[in-house]
Order: sequence, then structure tokens, then C-alpha cells
Amino acid sequence: MRWKETGFWIGILVTLDCSLAGKYLALLPGLQLIGALVIALILGMLVQVSRTVVVSAQPGTGFISNKFLRLGIILLGFRLNLEALADSGIKTIILAIVVVAFTIVTVYFLCKWLKVEDSLGLMAACGCGICGAAAVMGVSPQVKAKNDDAVLAVAVVCILGTVFTLIEVGLKPVLGMTPTQFGVMTGSSLHEIAHAVAAGGAGGTQALDASIIMKLSRVLLLAPVAVIVGIIAQRKAKSNDG
Repeated sequence: MRWKETGFWIGILVTLDCSLAGKYLALLPGLQLIGALVIALILGMLVQVSRTVVVSAQPGTGFISNKFLRLGIILLGFRLNLEALADSGIKTIILAIVVVAFTIVTVYFLCKWLKVEDSLGLMAACGCGICGAAAVMGVSPQVKAKNDDAVLAVAVVCILGTVFTLIEVGLKPVLGMTPTQFGVMTGSSLHEIAHAVAAGGAGGTQALDASIIMKLSRVLLLAPVAVIVGIIAQRKAKSNDG
């Protein structure tokens, strides 16, 4: 049982400390613009400097990232305004299709220009365009990717998503966007749901709602994109065999 391990509770306490510190530091003047979630994210990154803490806390942080993060996202969904969700439905889906298609094509051809292996470039493109690590793992069987390539694609997508989360939050005061506009931007541009929630939360409740709606609209496209990628991969394999 995980809860009997010392490392499990170390991970829980480290995560709880970062969360509470982020919450209360966000109350300070100046740090209010950054938001509690982003501050907690930065604190978590600083904790990674200590290899000893990272290794000892692994059982707990693994549980938190796998179970609690998903639960938190589900609970955030309950606070969404369903009427607003229905009103924005078709417009949001159309925008999501455009954003996902543009991002996948752009990142894929950028990877080809950088001489990245085809399957790795396609996984990275889908991860950036749709929903981060989940998209990489959803597409990897379709392209028959090596396990090492899938892990590398996940790492690249997660690192880039974290960097752009901090960049977008930093640019928020100078962009002059309304909360809804900022939320749409974060939800349509960031990779992981956690990144979109962290950045959107920095813009307030309205921005957070818009960010979640936009992000979930992109997540809905994972299944059709995986099917399309699978068809393309099969055709390439047949042409190569021919």
C-alpha cells in the first residue's frame, strides 16, 4: 500500500506546502498579478533542484499528479457556467479546430526542417496542438513510435508548456486583454490542462472559465486527430512497402 510508504507522505507534504505557499504568497501586492497556481508551479520547479527531495517524494508526487490533478480538473468543471458553455459551443469548437490544425501543421513542419525523426515530430506536434502528454501517448501507437521517442516527446511538450505558461502570465499586464480574451488565449495556446488552468487562473474567475472551456474543446479533438494520424501512418507504411 502506497500510503504506508514514508515517501508517499513526503510527496503529499511537499505538494501541500507548495500549494499553500502559492495561495498565501498570491495575496501579497504584485504577486496577485501572477496568481496562486503559477506561484505554486514555480515553487514546485524550485523543489526539483534538490535531487534528494525529488527521489524521496516520488511515491507521493506520482500519486498526486496521477489522481489528485485529474480530480481537481473534474471539480473545476463543476463550477463552469453550463449556459455559457452551451452559448460558446459552436464558436469554441470552430476556433479549437483552427488552432489545433494550425499548431500541428506548423510544429510538424518545423520539426521536419530541424531534421527531427518523422514519428517524433508528429507526436510533438500533436502534443503541442491538443493536450500535451495525453495526446503524445494517444498518437504514439498510431505511428508505432519507440518508447524512448514517446518519452522524449512528452518531456519536450511539458517543458515548452511550462515555459509558455510563465511567459503568458508575465505578458498579461501589458496585453490589455479582457479576462475572457486572456482565458481564450491561454486555453487555445497552452499544452496541458494544468498549464491552461494555472495561466487562466492568473486572470481571475472569468478568465479561468474561458480557459477551461477552450482547452476542453481542444481535448475533444484528440480522438479524431488520432484516427486521422493512424490513417496517414498506414498509408505511408503501405507506400514504403510498395
